[in-house]
Amino acid sequence: MAPLHPQWQRLREARARAGTPPLYTLPLDRARADDLAALRSAGGTPEPVARVEESVIPGPGGPLTVRLYRPATTPGLPVLLYLYGGGWTLGCLDTADGVSRGLANAAGCVVATVGYRLAPEHPFPAAVHDSHAALRWLYANAARLGLDATRVAVGGDSAGGNLAAAVALLRRDDPGPRLRHQLLVYPNTDYRPPGAPSAQDGEDSLLFNRHSVDWYWSHYLAAPEDGADPLASPLRAADLSGLPPATVITAEYDPLRDEGERYAERLRAAAVPVSLHRFTGMAHGFFTMTATFDDARAAQRLAARRLREAFGEGSGHAPAGEEPDPGELLLDDLHGSLSDPLLDRMTFLNEATLRYPDAVSFAPGRPYEGLFDPAEVPAALEAYLTHLRETEGLGPDAVRERLFQYGRTKGFINDLIARQLHADEKIVADPEAIVVTAGAQEGMLLVLRALCAGPDDVLLVASPCYVGITGAARLLDVTVVPVPESADGGLDPEAVAVAVREQRAAGRRPRACYVVPDFANPSGASLSVPARRRLLEVAAEAGLLVVEDDPYGFFALDGQPRPTLKALDTGRQVIHIGSYAKTCLPGARIGYVVADQRVRGPHGTTALADELAKLKSMTTVNTSAVSQAVIGGMLLRCDFRLREANKDAGAFYASNLRTLLDALESAFPADRRHHHGVSWNLPEGGFFVVVTLPFAADERAMERCAREYGVLWTPMSGFHPAGGGERTARLSCSYLTPAHIRDGVRRLAAFVAAVAAEEGGPVSGSAG
Repeated sequence: MAPLHPQWQRLREARARAGTPPLYTLPLDRARADDLAALRSAGGTPEPVARVEESVIPGPGGPLTVRLYRPATTPGLPVLLYLYGGGWTLGCLDTADGVSRGLANAAGCVVATVGYRLAPEHPFPAAVHDSHAALRWLYANAARLGLDATRVAVGGDSAGGNLAAAVALLRRDDPGPRLRHQLLVYPNTDYRPPGAPSAQDGEDSLLFNRHSVDWYWSHYLAAPEDGADPLASPLRAADLSGLPPATVITAEYDPLRDEGERYAERLRAAAVPVSLHRFTGMAHGFFTMTATFDDARAAQRLAARRLREAFGEGSGHAPAGEEPDPGELLLDDLHGSLSDPLLDRMTFLNEATLRYPDAVSFAPGRPYEGLFDPAEVPAALEAYLTHLRETEGLGPDAVRERLFQYGRTKGFINDLIARQLHADEKIVADPEAIVVTAGAQEGMLLVLRALCAGPDDVLLVASPCYVGITGAARLLDVTVVPVPESADGGLDPEAVAVAVREQRAAGRRPRACYVVPDFANPSGASLSVPARRRLLEVAAEAGLLVVEDDPYGFFALDGQPRPTLKALDTGRQVIHIGSYAKTCLPGARIGYVVADQRVRGPHGTTALADELAKLKSMTTVNTSAVSQAVIGGMLLRCDFRLREANKDAGAFYASNLRTLLDALESAFPADRRHHHGVSWNLPEGGFFVVVTLPFAADERAMERCAREYGVLWTPMSGFHPAGGGERTARLSCSYLTPAHIRDGVRRLAAFVAAVAAEEGGPVSGSAG
């Protein structure tokens, strides 16, 4: 067997550190709650779809809820009945929310889910009959629902895969159109399979194991002899002929692996077309955990491609006899990052903001517009033009060329940036070691592309982490290794040392560590000065570069500057990324990278900045000359003392942060905090506060809060690369007035009280 995948190893280690108990050791109600919370966290941000709708249908044991996910409002779409996993014992409609959205969009079909009855309250065959009833309802109501009754498939994962196989057996004997396909993801196919190696190997208590299997079967079957029924154990069906083509997905580290693969073999022997895929290094449960495992996204793309083929829509190729349409692309034929929930996160939040324009929004972390004066732009431009004429001695033609032409790839205000860095940060930088970029985001992309040359090169980041750097890494297929923040706040230098050792022991090469030392986005945490020095020591000992991003350093509550890592750097260990978005003009999109490291090559030595400029020349070519001129003029007008020029802005943001903290204290006094389980951190500056809530602070809760209480915030789970932060929310106070802050906190407190009054029930809501 291949080693357990590194991403699984990290999740396993996180479970061990957290002391996560196996679900089979918990009371049933807690197991159900913990399972749903873990799936929501590992699944990441739900993808938006065109519409989500619910119907209540008659079932064999009472009413059943069916939920439809539509990728478009176009009538006549095919439909997949997807049955969620959970050992027939756990699970609900929300369990399959993320995977249903992903498959609907990727496969271009409507995905239907049904809230079938759970064991042990309703043992076998209740779930089978409920699932079959839902399928029959879809066929009977296809025209009314705008579905194509000739293009229907069933699918599911784990126990849901078992139910899908059972429903396929039942549908074979039903009148009417036949199923087009069955998607079986690590399905249970045999009760207590004798001698199966993968079942015997499944002992790890931190993974789904054979004890998990036994626990679920013990709840599902009213009597052991029921396990011989083919609707419980499809592998025991005497005849599998006539079943629809199947895609079977298994995981190497799964006690259900062998029975799933044996079922695929039985289907093939019965002349049923089968596509079997084992994902090496993966464990049971990975398919729905798209925020945690790259292979989850790959497996869902594979499933979507097979469904499209089954529905006659091809896999990026036109059906036989038709010309390909170059104007229509399939998402799964494009780069995998485009299917990554990380990239959908901001889209989802922006859509929510647009849907609720009257809500008080703690979501955006942008500067307050009231601090900007439009008259400053032409004044700054004139100051720079005067500088060119009087200080640099340029004539009219040279001035015109500087302002209107493409300009130098590395930029032309490098010397002015170097003077500002020295005046404000005591950073001594050669102007030729600076690359002027189109915002700090371009700087991150350039640095990652230059440093990470192969698949074993990894980037260490704090967890939680700014999504800009993790998103850039995803675009470039760079593996991110999360490192926890310390109890005192900020990246833990000792944890960095441990991570470096672990990654090297696993055969990977840690290239750099990304850190926001002051009032980080999203946590608001800062590194103490001793921790900054210790981080540089650790980096030096490990031969590790530090990528420093410091957009909030001017905005301390006490107004006192803290030394940047680059100012403390005596060994060229730090690559410093900066931006003038928060301090000058966000619309100018001017950032910079200080990269004074030396690069040895066959033809001599160059500066890393020169190598970054080569990359830039093949992407953005150069940074806007007009934007550079405006920022250069602003630096000239403040005599390069930008910190002093931002005193009013700093006072405004400090006042807003104090207002937010005071409002939280007022809305949640100590006794109420304890009762509701609400708490928050106390940043020393910046824009952000993290609030811990007594419920899952996910996108559903956020949207309900916006819809019913008129306040928006940002779920923190998307900022945790390895999972976490499920009950925390980021509040940004930079873009609001004090009155809006106080009003927003009052609304948030009302929402928390309402959810608490529901006695721990799930936060309801729907999202398209």
